[in-house]
Amino acid sequence: MTDPIPAPRPTSVKAVRNGPLQLKGTFRLLDPNGEEYDLEGRRIVLLCRCGKSKNQPFCDSSHVREGFVSQDQPTACDAEADDDNTGAA
Repeated sequence: MTDPIPAPRPTSVKAVRNGPLQLKGTFRLLDPNGEEYDLEGRRIVLLCRCGKSKNQPFCDSSHVREGFVSQDQPTACDAEADDDNTGAA
């Protein structure tokens, strides 16, 4: 008998204070070539924001050793900054 396919869950992205981005829910994560990462069914993934992780794009807690401090403030998204669909401003 096969395991039932879990129902999709809404996806959320949370900026953890002085830490990674937390992706939670049902999602696909793609590399720069469009290849899907094998997340082995995980529903929560932490992505590096400090740039120091040895396991990019995933968090390896390097932010703690490096003293990463986030300056997150709720602001409106600049739609023009993402017109090229790369996420780069």
